[in-house]
Amino acid sequence: MTRTAPRSCQAGVSLVETLAALAIIALVTGVAVVMLRPEDAPEQIEGEALVRALNEARQDALVTGRHVGFAARPDGRGYQFFQFEGDLWRVRTDHPAFDAHRFEDPDLMLSVQSGAIARRGESGLSTGGPDVAMPEVWFDPTGFDQPFAYELRSAQGVRRIARDGQGHLSLVDPQTPGAAS
Repeated sequence: MTRTAPRSCQAGVSLVETLAALAIIALVTGVAVVMLRPEDAPEQIEGEALVRALNEARQDALVTGRHVGFAARPDGRGYQFFQFEGDLWRVRTDHPAFDAHRFEDPDLMLSVQSGAIARRGESGLSTGGPDVAMPEVWFDPTGFDQPFAYELRSAQGVRRIARDGQGHLSLVDPQTPGAAS
């Protein structure tokens, strides 16, 4: 006759205890991931905001039937938008998306890389003085936009904001080929 050992009601771990332990581990892991996640680079954050503003400018040109211009500030520390009215370029002040923007990060610099049509120093601006930029590129109300590229550079990296021949805007890290956002 073989005897079996009596089972203890405290042997092993219950399913509820296992699930509770897994939930605690998941919670701690989630907090650690959020706390250790690196901040987005300033050129990425400002680049995404600039692409949104440029897309808004393109839409505005198509809807209103007026040219909308864009330029980096003369010192490279921001940008502004313009509108072509009465044979003159005027600084945009009528729409919050087109307010002149100055970068908060002192290391950020925006510069045109290619495709600029109007250059600084050309006549035709109705307001401002020598420190006010002219539009370097513009959005045509017909949708026929010329390609351009700007570079947004900080101490941590570079982003390229480009418009292709079909009017699509992209934000690219030139040091990561094929990566666009």
